[in-house]
Formats: sequence, C-alpha cells, structure tokens
Amino acid sequence: MGALIHVTAWERKSTVRRILLAFVRVAILIVALAVLINILGPPIAIFTTTRWMARKIPAVRVAPQPLADYSVSSEPATTISYFGFEFEVPWNATFKTKGGKANIVQLQFDSGQSLTFIVPANQDGLLSEIVQDRSLNMSGLRPVLGGLTNSSAYDQYAALLSATPQSIRAFGPRFEAVRGSTLLTIKAIAVGPGLATGVSSFKFSDKRGFEIGDPQKSKRVDLEVFGMGGHHVEILLFAAKDSAPLSQSEINRILTSLHPISAGSTVAAAHFITSPTDPNQ
Repeated sequence: MGALIHVTAWERKSTVRRILLAFVRVAILIVALAVLINILGPPIAIFTTTRWMARKIPAVRVAPQPLADYSVSSEPATTISYFGFEFEVPWNATFKTKGGKANIVQLQFDSGQSLTFIVPANQDGLLSEIVQDRSLNMSGLRPVLGGLTNSSAYDQYAALLSATPQSIRAFGPRFEAVRGSTLLTIKAIAVGPGLATGVSSFKFSDKRGFEIGDPQKSKRVDLEVFGMGGHHVEILLFAAKDSAPLSQSEINRILTSLHPISAGSTVAAAHFITSPTDPNQ
C-alpha cells in the first residue's frame, strides 16, 4: 500500500512537472513569437504593402530616365505670358482661357491642344507642402520623410519619382524602408496618370525637371520645371482624342522658351515667332 502511495505521489509530481515544463515551453514560444513579430512584423508589412501596390498600381514601378530627344520645333509659335512667366507654344491657333487667378490658368486651343499653367503657392517642394498644409493633417510624416523636407524642391520630386517597389529594402534599415514605402504611397496618389507610359528627366541651361508621360503613348504630359532663379512651375499638356498627338519637339519648344519676366504679368499675347531656342547654346 505504501509503495502504491509512493508511486502515485511520484506520478503526480511528474505530471505537475510535465505541465510546468509545457507552460514554460509555451511561454518561451510566445516570447519568441513576440520578439519575432516586433523584429519582422514591420518589414513583412512593408514588403507585403509594396508588392500589393505594385500589382494594383503598376505605374509606381516607373522611374525617371534621361530625356533622349532634345529637338525643338521650328513651327510658328504663340507667346504666352502669365503670373510673371513667359513661354512659347508651337500652335498658331486661337485659344480660349479659363481661370487666370490663384496662379492657375487653362488655355484651350482650337487646334485641339490644351495647356494648364500652374505656379504653386508653396515653392518649398511637394513633400514640404504636404507636411506644412494643415488641412491635410500630414505633419506626422515629417519625422518619416526626415531631411527630405529640407531638400530643394527638385530633389524632393526626384526622390518621389525614384521610389519604386524594387528600390525598397523591406528587411534593410527600418527608417529607409518606412520612408521608401511612404514615398511610394505618395507617388501613387500625387503623380499624374501619364506616369504609366514613362518619366523623363530633362536639363536645359537654366532649368531642369521631369516630363511625366510619353507623348508617343499618352494624350497627357505633365511637366515639373525647376530652376529659373529658384522657381517651380507645372505645365499640364493635353491633346484631344481627334487631334494630332503631342510631339517631343513641341514640348521642348515650351521648355526652352520658358523664363521669368516682370512679376504680375497676366496678359496672353498672340504673336508668332519662327526661331526656336537652341538648348545646346
């Protein structure tokens, strides 16, 4: 009987020990999983998000490539002046205007092209504008974007367009991965629809910037122009469905002729010029 009691007590202690060991193993597993999630959770989330965005919005895969064609149209041009800037458009058709206030105007040409000219009120750069605009409630992005908001307006846009799913190292340095994922999200939202057809970076003697949209593939091309004494302007070009597509030489005519003039000029002149600016001079 005593032996039976001794065996039962030993089995009870053994069972308790097995239960305690099981609890210890479960506790260790839980701690290990918590550490793993803390370490790998954000990278996995970033990896999953960027790949999902690449599938849903393939345009975010596109990064800037140097402009290959610097030819300039020699067709008769119309000189346009708005908001302290002047430029030439290689269309000698009549046009109607819409807007003209708040630094934005739209010109609709009878030949089928339309042009929207914008001088952003905030010249600090797109990323700076996003974190500074209280109506957007995005000031929390300032630590994420880091020193980018203190960079030039051109460098901010270059960083934005250069962000691609391929450039984000989800399991690399955490700060860089989070910033890259944030830039990719902003790129998907803020950049025009022509992005899917290509982006070119251009550089002329007094200005540089980006051409979003390939005129051979898209009816819309967006120009982000920087320089000219520290200015940033946007030019949105459209070609109607039944009109001739935009050409690179026409776009280059606008870019090479764009320059600041006396502030406050809002008059659109309509005289014709036949000698384009040579970007190589």
